Amino acid sequence: MVVQSRHAAVGRHHQLRGRRQAVHRGRRRWDVTLAGLVREGAEVGGCGPRELQRHHRRIRTQRLIAFAAAVATLLVATASGGGEIRRIRLCADPSNPPFSSQHPTEPGFEVEIARALADAVGAELSVHWFPSTREIVVLRQLYESRCDLLMGVPVTGRYTDDKPRLLFTAPYYVMTQVVVAPMVGGVASIEGLPGKLVGVQAMTLSDQLAYERGWNRKVYLKSEELFAALVSSEVDAVVVESVIAGPFLRKSPGFRLLAVKDPQRELPIGAVVRKTDAELKDAVDRALKTLRDKTVPDILSRYGITLAQTAPPPASEPAPLSAQLRSARSTYLTQCSQCHGTDANGTPAAANLRAFKGTEDDFLRVVRNGRPGTAMTPWKGLIDDDDIRNIARYIKGL
Repeated sequence: MVVQSRHAAVGRHHQLRGRRQAVHRGRRRWDVTLAGLVREGAEVGGCGPRELQRHHRRIRTQRLIAFAAAVATLLVATASGGGEIRRIRLCADPSNPPFSSQHPTEPGFEVEIARALADAVGAELSVHWFPSTREIVVLRQLYESRCDLLMGVPVTGRYTDDKPRLLFTAPYYVMTQVVVAPMVGGVASIEGLPGKLVGVQAMTLSDQLAYERGWNRKVYLKSEELFAALVSSEVDAVVVESVIAGPFLRKSPGFRLLAVKDPQRELPIGAVVRKTDAELKDAVDRALKTLRDKTVPDILSRYGITLAQTAPPPASEPAPLSAQLRSARSTYLTQCSQCHGTDANGTPAAANLRAFKGTEDDFLRVVRNGRPGTAMTPWKGLIDDDDIRNIARYIKGL
């Protein structure tokens, strides 16, 4: 963030200070007076001691006058309060979807919200891309003025109280913990998780939740591995943060979400700036008031996050899948869903399998032989006949 004052002399003062600070002090360092004298002494040449003294005093007087004038101008500019925010530098991770990324069409909802905030403030947004693996290193980017705004931080007392050098904005969404499970044969309530194998991502709030509740859990390092395990039926369900579940559910309609009702685990998320940037913090808060009702929800919904936080509980507990149907679900999701969709409702590239009117034998024949003239290739020899029949039964149960 750059605050551009209407008083041009302020810029000159900063330049003056910048040059003075570039001259080191202390042991084995340049002194500003000595450095100035050496430069000016080279110009006066071989003059006598008295002339050199007068020259030195004249230089110091000129510097004091210039410094006093610059300070006076700075005080007037500060008192006038005439600054305005022209540019905001955002700190963001280049590869942390759905939060942020350098993808041209899906830059992440944090980046999109930051753009909306900058537009509302009337500022230009630039991004300082930096990996967010360690919090202390990320916050250092703020402290050292490499960026001005960091999105996606908790705004609870437990997080903010020990950070006196920062100012936190109002929250713009609430992160919750959720359970994602298959629609067919999966658990239909939180109470159904004991005795099931639950996938979690290591060192997350969801991992902590599953541990505290005593669920049998399997730990994965990355969310991609976690959801791959769910699709392949390696686990019965996964526990994740709502912002992680949303994008998966948007692309995987064969799964549903179960909300974890626990106010103690609801985490309001906002942004953070340096304590010295109170003007930026106030501007962001004002912008959030205008964007909260429509713009922010619209951005979140494009990433599936609204869906993740408002999913209703299922009406009833479904019957558990047999081992054969669990295997069929895994085969369908890994081999067939790319064309027919995870819910088997079809895509522009392939037919709606739930609308198939033939018998199980008809389904077997089509899968074995394919459909000439279409993208449906023969699967004979690639999938056993019994597995194809089980896939037909799995689809019928959707």
